[in-house]
Amino acid sequence: MNWIKDLFKSVSPTYIELRGRELLLAEGYCRIEDYSDGRIVLSNDEYRFSVEGSGLRLRHLSDGIMAVDGRIDRVEFI
Repeated sequence: MNWIKDLFKSVSPTYIELRGRELLLAEGYCRIEDYSDGRIVLSNDEYRFSVEGSGLRLRHLSDGIMAVDGRIDRVEFI
């Protein structure tokens, strides 16, 4: 059982939550690679994803926790 605990300790937490089409919460993403009102690209050492829509903006950004709001039309791992 200890090997399971060790496995989860070594994995950086990543979490994405969509709340309707107007709010996306992401935890564990520390880099903003692209930012415009139509597309935001976030990444960490393991994953990279884009949020596409209109009127997009970073509503919250602190210590690896980000919130994006606006009209979300598409979320894609790239």
